[in-house]
Amino acid sequence: MNIQQGKFLIIGLILMLPGLPFRTEAGEKLPVYESLGTEFTMESTVGEPLSLSRFQGRLVLIYFGYTSCPDICPTTLTVIKQAVQELRDSGEEVQVLFISVDPERDSVEQMKTYLEFFDPEFIGLWGKIDQVQEVAKKFGAFFLKNAGTQSAVGYLVSHTGYVYLLDRQSRVRKLFSSKVDAEEIVETIRLLPDA
Repeated sequence: MNIQQGKFLIIGLILMLPGLPFRTEAGEKLPVYESLGTEFTMESTVGEPLSLSRFQGRLVLIYFGYTSCPDICPTTLTVIKQAVQELRDSGEEVQVLFISVDPERDSVEQMKTYLEFFDPEFIGLWGKIDQVQEVAKKFGAFFLKNAGTQSAVGYLVSHTGYVYLLDRQSRVRKLFSSKVDAEEIVETIRLLPDA
């Protein structure tokens, strides 16, 4: 599959998720996306395998990305960092989970160093490629290694750029697009009960 086919597949996957709101207006109730999400266990940057269920009772933001990403990942992680810091300042804790879509190059140690640049509390998760594909599929995410495209860091990985908001029962409540800003994340999280 070439990069052009990958782009069409990503667009197709987006169109297969009807009615997914990308902006929540004040006072609008957040839906529960029953068809998205799954329990999983992966190697982590905290030195032991972690399961999603470990974070029951906490709000979670999940992002699928990779450490060699030249633009979208660092930009999105910076926005997430800003939102999480603002929420922390008002007493709300949100756990960020970064799932690598490039396990061939991303090691747990590399992810730890990368994520500490943004926030030492961010946790990186690593799995073998088939495991990552399965988890991504359950979240409606997609990624594709573009061996034919080269950059200063080598090949690129095309991937969806959603940030997933999970409530305290680990249910997906919002998908933010890659164009999200920190204010939207903060305002949306404050719409959740007990947030």
